[in-house]
Amino acid sequence: MTDKIGLIGERVNSLLKERGIIARCELLHRIYQAVREARLSDAEMDILKRMVGERPAPGIFSSIMSGHPVFHDTPKLDSFIVIHGRIFHFPLSGKYDRPDFQRAYETFKRSRDELLELVRSNLECLTEDFLSRAGYSLSRRGSGRLSFVKGEDRLEVLVYPRISMLDVEECILASELYDSMAAIVPHEESLDPFMKFYQDHAGLLDEKGVQIWVANMEEGSVDPFIGFTTDPEIYMGFKNPKLASMVRSRWRFIR
Repeated sequence: MTDKIGLIGERVNSLLKERGIIARCELLHRIYQAVREARLSDAEMDILKRMVGERPAPGIFSSIMSGHPVFHDTPKLDSFIVIHGRIFHFPLSGKYDRPDFQRAYETFKRSRDELLELVRSNLECLTEDFLSRAGYSLSRRGSGRLSFVKGEDRLEVLVYPRISMLDVEECILASELYDSMAAIVPHEESLDPFMKFYQDHAGLLDEKGVQIWVANMEEGSVDPFIGFTTDPEIYMGFKNPKLASMVRSRWRFIR
């Protein structure tokens, strides 16, 4: 293990020891942040991938959730609680009570705006990695917008930190301006926001040919939610390329 990889572990462990109780989504995105900001060399990244798998941040997160963390001295998160719809993890040995959980939730709430920006940054990196595997190169990075090229092909991707924050009009305009576009959002801890979005907007987005992708940040994978890609390499890169068809078939009754 190199010094930089060790520093990732120290950063994650320090966060867990300081908080005691932490929101599942925040832990996941702090791990993404720690890996990204470590600025590992290609050789160091290869070492980390051998330790935790091809997708480092999800691999580290999974190791902690499994009870077999890859880093030494990581607190054991062997219990969880749901507070206002959010999953919080904590060590059972901490013997926490109601005020502790309330403070943990208030800390999470105060960090909301920062976390939303962090989610967007992490999702942009995941999108770049996903599309690089399909042969695309990043040509321009804007605020919540990524432009990619592959030969003569151009692809515009709009990045939103939550499905409820996706700007439908912006996506429709982008679909009219660019030959190929997609919007990407992260997964959430409940299907409810996606079902509501589908009920409210799927018909129009389908009609306009807008693609919506969903990234499972815990796995580091991407799947289609609405619309269909014509690029076979993107299609093969999806974990479940038929998901949009399944959603259309099973959720059409909620429109």
